[in-house]
This record gives sequence, structure tokens and C-alpha cells, in this order.
Amino acid sequence: MTTGPTITAITLGVRDVEAARVFYVDGLGFRAVLHLPGEISFVQCAPGQVLALWDVEQMPSEYGHVAHGPAAPPMSLGHTVASPVEVEQLHAAALAAGATSVSAPQEREWGGVSACVADPDGFRWDFVFNPNFRVDPDGTVHLGESS
Repeated sequence: MTTGPTITAITLGVRDVEAARVFYVDGLGFRAVLHLPGEISFVQCAPGQVLALWDVEQMPSEYGHVAHGPAAPPMSLGHTVASPVEVEQLHAAALAAGATSVSAPQEREWGGVSACVADPDGFRWDFVFNPNFRVDPDGTVHLGESS
């Protein structure tokens, strides 16, 4: 039993379930969990957590009105890695799998390296090396030097 709120699923409304699956499984390396062609695909994105790639045309049946607009969706997904080289590798793998570069890997004023891509539906992925990011064995996240 959990002791607090948890996020077990994140759902993205995608225009092409097959292209999204290729991007997330073949490109970023997530483990496929369940795939219903043309409808929805689930990939495991963390322990106990899935990313659902749902055909945006079918989402209103459960979520009400949703749609893609001319601007990027107002959210991003992040993947923190252990080195600047991994940022470069993920950026290249994402581009090879159909992403568009938003920002190339670069050193940031906060002391790390990051890059951003847009997946085939425009969802932003931030690949980050943050020297102040650490996760304890129990899963507790620390973001600052003193945390």
C-alpha cells in the first residue's frame, strides 16, 4: 500500500500510435508493455509507471475535448542521465527515431548539460545531465547540493 500520492500512468494523445511506439520503444528504449495497433500503446517508463500513447481521436470518449494546437503542448518529459555524453547519445537516438531538435546538447548556466527534442507529436523531451541530481536507494530525489 502506498503512503502518498503516486503517478502510475502518464497519457499522451498521439496522432499516430505506430509512429509514437517506434519513437518510444525503438528510439528511446522504453520497454513495450501492451500494444493495440492504431488505438493505444503502453511502455514502461519507470518502476511501476507506464506511459500510455493513446490515439488522440479516441481520447474524448474518456477525457472530454482534447486536441493538438499550433504551439507545443505545455508540458515536457525529462530524462536525467549520468553524463554529458549520454545527453548527446539520447539526442542523436531521438533524432534517428523521428524527433525534431529543439535545442542541441549544450552546457547550461546551472552547471549541467541538456538538450531538448520534440517527439513526432510535438511533446518535448528534455535530456539532462545535472551534477546535483541524485536518487537515494529508497527512491528519494535530491536536486540541490544541500538537499
